[in-house]
Amino acid sequence: MFKKKVKDTGIFDDLPVFQSHPSTQREEVKKSGRRAMLIPDKPATADLSSDQLFTNTGRQREDWLEIIYQSAHRESKQKDIATWLQNSYRVQKWWANSIALMYLRWREAPKTNTGSDSVLRVSQRIEASASRAFSILNSEKLYGEDFKRFLKQVDSERLVLSFEDETRATVTFQTAGSDCDVLVEHEFIQGKATVKNRTVFWTSLLNQVASQVSR
Repeated sequence: MFKKKVKDTGIFDDLPVFQSHPSTQREEVKKSGRRAMLIPDKPATADLSSDQLFTNTGRQREDWLEIIYQSAHRESKQKDIATWLQNSYRVQKWWANSIALMYLRWREAPKTNTGSDSVLRVSQRIEASASRAFSILNSEKLYGEDFKRFLKQVDSERLVLSFEDETRATVTFQTAGSDCDVLVEHEFIQGKATVKNRTVFWTSLLNQVASQVSR
């Protein structure tokens, strides 16, 4: 019978140990979801730029606002919104809470026809159906060089547009008999001069559309 070989242990304990070169060592990166997120060493904050959000979450500021606003959590509290973002969009906890705070700040901001430097409203009745008004305004060429992209397009009901200055406009179409009421709500505008310029732009554009369809 052969005896079972016993493995020797400790025979190399006295040999020197050489550390591998740093370039060959793998650095552990904390990940959440589909991308690595830089987790700041500070409490969650609502002061997030579009660049920060896009780099760490893959979406920009207006995208997250639109996602939450269109969800069942549009009126929820910070904790519920943050938890939903973590579970549904795999957003890391710090970023989820920061996005929730950012949304709450936007949601609680005053939204009036006058007296606000962040939101303007312009409306126009157009002698056309909602579907025709929608088809006319659903054109990138109307909005000039500052136009970025359409965030949402709901046929004959709503258009959501984003612009290069990180502002957002929602154009809503509502049937009024044989006519259509078009309401524009342009948000996140900074400065009274810019609000004035945007008001002139939208008033002129809607007047042109109304004139075009009434010929």
